[in-house]
Amino acid sequence: MSEDDRKKMGPYKRAVAEVTERAGAKKVETDGMVLFQYPDYDTYRDAQILGNKAKLRMQFVKESHIRILSGYLEETLGPVSFGICHGTRRGAEQSWFRAHLPGAPDVIGTEISDTASDFPHTIQWDFHETNPEWTGRADFVYSNSWDHAFDPLKAFAAWIDALRPGGLMLLDYTKGQTPDAANALDPFGIKLRKLRAMLTEAFGTKGTLRDTLDTRRTNPEYRARVVVFEKSA
Repeated sequence: MSEDDRKKMGPYKRAVAEVTERAGAKKVETDGMVLFQYPDYDTYRDAQILGNKAKLRMQFVKESHIRILSGYLEETLGPVSFGICHGTRRGAEQSWFRAHLPGAPDVIGTEISDTASDFPHTIQWDFHETNPEWTGRADFVYSNSWDHAFDPLKAFAAWIDALRPGGLMLLDYTKGQTPDAANALDPFGIKLRKLRAMLTEAFGTKGTLRDTLDTRRTNPEYRARVVVFEKSA
């Protein structure tokens, strides 16, 4: 691709093009799911850091969505003391949860890139990894970035590990998480029914799926459905 072609692209498309060229990721398609596989972990990590820095000024999730989820968490769980948001880049999501959940809860965000240290309440962390300091503590784990997982089941297992009994995992589902949207930068795409079946099959002994939230009509600013997994009490 020529330099002139790159300049005509927006930052996201430029990042995808560059990662595609560098990563050599292999596209694997199964029924209802696409997953790009990288040659090794370092390639995956470097691709995600490159994408993070290219999109650093971009914000996909809207505060209105986090306000809705905060109300749902308060209604479902009661008081919230600790929450984790994975793959938050600029740290907006955890800041909004902190603002809209009552009682000034401790809500942190994770980001694989070294830019994490530039934003409040954000730590540099690969969300695939279990953190013993979080095990069984979180009232909720939230992400709209789970499509960045190279090993989705490993990531979801780590997130469920962090939940307290009765805690909730919230996964945004938008057109950006569909199989057609997957690419070398956002390697995981899956149909909604397949995602729900995957979670039930892999983690049915650890909890259950609640009804999927649908905010597409109530919040046109951020049209999403939210898959909700409740850890067993």
